[in-house]
Amino acid sequence: MVTSLTNKIMALTGKWLSKEMTAPKNIWSDYHKIRQELKPADIILVHGYSRASNIIATITQSEWTHAAIYIGRFSDIPSLSLREKIQISSGYQYDTQMLIESELGEGTIVSKLDKYKDRHIRIVRPEWISDSDIAKVIEYAINQIGREYNIRQIFDLARFLLPWGIFPRRWRSTLFQNNALQPTKDICSTVIARAFQSVGYPILPDIEFSNKDVRFIRRNSRLFTPKDFDLSPYFSVIKYPMFPDNKVGSYIDIHWKPDIISYGNGVYANTFGRSLKSVSPQIQQFLSSSAYAVIGASPDPEKYGNRILRCYLSKDKKVYPVNPKYKNIASLPCLASIDELPDNVHSISVVTPPAATESIIDVAIAKGIRHVWLQPGAESQLAIEKCRRNNINVIANGPCILVELGCN
Repeated sequence: MVTSLTNKIMALTGKWLSKEMTAPKNIWSDYHKIRQELKPADIILVHGYSRASNIIATITQSEWTHAAIYIGRFSDIPSLSLREKIQISSGYQYDTQMLIESELGEGTIVSKLDKYKDRHIRIVRPEWISDSDIAKVIEYAINQIGREYNIRQIFDLARFLLPWGIFPRRWRSTLFQNNALQPTKDICSTVIARAFQSVGYPILPDIEFSNKDVRFIRRNSRLFTPKDFDLSPYFSVIKYPMFPDNKVGSYIDIHWKPDIISYGNGVYANTFGRSLKSVSPQIQQFLSSSAYAVIGASPDPEKYGNRILRCYLSKDKKVYPVNPKYKNIASLPCLASIDELPDNVHSISVVTPPAATESIIDVAIAKGIRHVWLQPGAESQLAIEKCRRNNINVIANGPCILVELGCN
């Protein structure tokens, strides 16, 4: 009765832990190049997004939360008995690229490689292993198919790796109990670690030095986590980052969006630090320029023509003051007219009386200015209509740039 209840609780726990959280849309690695590079006995490290993955990431302080061993294509397996075992458990055959992995809720299984085509993955390769031992590692891994997944081990691992003193003794790790050297259940890293240890290939051994010898000590296979294969000096890391098509390794051909910054988790802001969700499309277009100008700039720190100029400068933006009355403002050369602006200035802030604004817009149209922000008090209905007739993005009748940029 107790065993039945325990199994039911563990099954429910497993279902809860395996629930996938929302994965980000960004994939940093090129799956198609990775699949062409893979060799039998390579390990695939996976950035997972389930609740169990979050626990493993917290325990190990690593982005790599899952590991699987690549066994090649069905046609690469020379043993008929091993092929039969794969076929019975998975139905895969012919040219399928296959992995052996331990999955929560499924145990140790055969999976298709393309299961992870939409995940961030990398290859770690045992560089010094012999071909005969690669065959033995693959055989060992295939013979683990059907073993159960050890949910308890995740929590044991947490208790073992976290400071002992914070747990009551009865909560401490059971990793050394219940014949730990021959466990009846696995997690992903345990299967892989045992496969390599079966041929004496090191991962992260303890090493003892003496005057006469160097001795390697195997680690308990249940202590390994995905990041250990990444850290191991006995495995090389192979990455294929995402680049434009047919431009492998050429960062020169990357098309960067110049007006957007990512803060992760799907949060984007403009280069002024304003969340795109809180900025109107009109304002976002205005703020996409590589350089700006303040028309009606002033040396008086109390006037808007000075405050707006300083606001741009505080955001590390290239800005040009424009006012025929002055030669320098805020240590910047002051231009006499919009005509003198460089061609990379597409957005101008206008801080002038309405009558002057109308003639300024005429010059802006001739110059090819694309975005105009009329500061409250500078608006002229005629100027606004001129902008609209000439397909200029005009912001007027309300928004103050100081408020929008957090400089008020």
